[in-house]
Amino acid sequence: MDRILSLLGLCRRAGRLRWGFDECREAARSKKAALLIAAADVSEKTYKNLCYEADRAGIPAIRLRTDMAELGRACGIRAGVAAVNDGGFARAVLKEYGISAENTRDEKEE
Repeated sequence: MDRILSLLGLCRRAGRLRWGFDECREAARSKKAALLIAAADVSEKTYKNLCYEADRAGIPAIRLRTDMAELGRACGIRAGVAAVNDGGFARAVLKEYGISAENTRDEKEE
């Protein structure tokens, strides 16, 4: 889990991480997101809605085993959901999570 949090911190510093549900939904709908992430302590409704947006965009969504506070400390964000807007970072996170990263897409720079 520490490796995933480190990757997300790097992704944020690279400017390829968005956070907050509205930002994540917009990134998924505009085809900028490659992966949607939820902290362990987000509500089931929020996670269900996040998965809906991911399915609709054709990208994966995962739920971390860490809470919002730990995610915030690692990434410098204050939110329970995040969107990774870089295919390379998304594949690395999914690999660490133990999921095949076949359906992540590489995004062009904004």
